[in-house]
Amino acid sequence: MTHQMTISKITLWHIGLPMRFTFRTSQSTLSHRESLIVGVTTSSGYTGYGEVVAFTEPFYTAETLTKSKEILLTAWLPFFVGKTMVGPWAMYEMVDSLQDVSVEPNANADYANEGADSPRATGKKLRMCYPMAWAGLENAILHAYYGEQGLATIDTLVPGKKCKTIESGVVLGDMPIPELLKAVEKHVDNGCRRIKLKLKPGDAVDRVAAVRKAYPDIILAGDANCSFAPDKADEIIALNEYNLRSLEEPFVVKDAAGNYKSAEVYGSLPQELRQTIQTPLCFDESVQSLAELKAMHQTGWLDLLNIKVGRLGGLRETLDCLSYCRQHKIGFWIGSMVESGVSKYMHVQLATLADTWMAGDLSDMSRYFEKDIITTPIEFLQGKLAVDFKAGLGTDINDAALREYTLDRTVFE
Repeated sequence: MTHQMTISKITLWHIGLPMRFTFRTSQSTLSHRESLIVGVTTSSGYTGYGEVVAFTEPFYTAETLTKSKEILLTAWLPFFVGKTMVGPWAMYEMVDSLQDVSVEPNANADYANEGADSPRATGKKLRMCYPMAWAGLENAILHAYYGEQGLATIDTLVPGKKCKTIESGVVLGDMPIPELLKAVEKHVDNGCRRIKLKLKPGDAVDRVAAVRKAYPDIILAGDANCSFAPDKADEIIALNEYNLRSLEEPFVVKDAAGNYKSAEVYGSLPQELRQTIQTPLCFDESVQSLAELKAMHQTGWLDLLNIKVGRLGGLRETLDCLSYCRQHKIGFWIGSMVESGVSKYMHVQLATLADTWMAGDLSDMSRYFEKDIITTPIEFLQGKLAVDFKAGLGTDINDAALREYTLDRTVFE
């Protein structure tokens, strides 16, 4: 019999997490992390939690924390209070039934104005315009739905053989090479076998070469965050000799309005260039849905997909993308944002999938924050972490820490 769940209350926490260091990429600098935590409480008293992982500035995708918060407070949270779910995906039919909803065009212009002359759209288009806001709410509803049944959401929903432990994968931001080598040494000494470097035009090859020379046997990856001009690909080609396991988002693909045009850009590039680049190419921020994954796959440039539930707009879209990758033999692995444990621990559980391409972007939470808002410590011992699949989210909330870091709180009931 299909489980039935009624939502009695939804709480939105706007939190601010001070970071231990400033994280730099080719596109951004981050020293303080604001986030939104959604709590969905059922009539049985169980609360499921989700996280909205949009940033305050649109350097990653066009969706910002301010717009995510606005759409949650004005449209979705009041709408879902009192609703009864029959089955885990009932929320989609409900939200997609909304009509004539106001949409901010610059959130994702392609979706917002698709088939419309004004920035008013159906609930489905609204969901597509704000994938991170929707993912945070969807995750909270799912964790409540499965949690009150005593089931772990990820273990129940996600097919595939799962391992009991995962390996760490450290991401190192832009820093001088001597400092970079010291950081790599520290993490390798602590048992990490997979290092990913943030890369930018000008010194990408030097940075990769220095690390590879010092550590010839580690699994090394790169992330360019869409920073290289396609007509100046010499540095990307030069990375061929360093045996990178993955290179994310090498080329600039945003238009003047800040919208990703990945399939168009890559589809227009010469196949000779594609054949010259030997490093497996991975896509992250420029693929935000199953439709965009399919479009990129058709260009012939996509080798790998970085899986992030928030970016893809929730677990349902994530499951569809995983299925497509498996069907078409596209490698996938589990990414991560600079985020709290509410989102991070969900990705820790996804990283147990035995067929992932490499260890995910998952390392000790204490690297980033002094204190987390979940009770299960994400701390690797000699590069390994034993993973539990507890009910719902898989871990509990540290209520005291959540209160400490709350900037404001809104309750709908």
